[in-house]
Amino acid sequence: MRESSRNQRRDEIMDIAVEVLAEKGYRDASMLAVARRARASKETLYAWFGDKSGLFEAIIARNARNVQAVLARHLTDDAPLETALADFGRALLELLLGDSAVAINRAAISEAPTDPSLSRLLASTGRDATLPAFVAFLDRHAARGALAINAPADAAQDFLGLVLADLQVRRLLGLLPVPEDTEIDGRAVRATAAFLRLYGTRSL
Repeated sequence: MRESSRNQRRDEIMDIAVEVLAEKGYRDASMLAVARRARASKETLYAWFGDKSGLFEAIIARNARNVQAVLARHLTDDAPLETALADFGRALLELLLGDSAVAINRAAISEAPTDPSLSRLLASTGRDATLPAFVAFLDRHAARGALAINAPADAAQDFLGLVLADLQVRRLLGLLPVPEDTEIDGRAVRATAAFLRLYGTRSL
């Protein structure tokens, strides 16, 4: 199998694994169930991913790459600050509140008491890896006089709080459906406006 075809097939299997994970939970999301739905052999799954934990580690790593790509695309200095913040908030909401992210986070939470390795991987490849890029983005704009910030890391946490509030927790608890695009857009715009009221300057 060519490398491009192999990578495409791996992605297809991981997409199906997320579907199985969302339906059955981590404990009951067996390699056999994934193989059957993907119409692949268990031998292929074990050869490519090692075991079930390896499969879901690969899914977490892929999700982290997607988040980092969003950061690279939106946290640039090309767009006006207000536009960049709103676009970043919108993209973050879409990623964190989507079915795939919710399934992955639920799996990590369910296993945390007995096997925290998934939670640690999720933290190290997710928030811990991506937050510094956002902090650096805010720091650059503070240095240019567009933001009045003494502690960029604290300001970054404030922005995330304004954008997410309790939405992610409510999604994880099954109390909130996937928000509509209009809801996500409105929340990102309102969060950005509130953040700039806190930290914006007249030179913005």
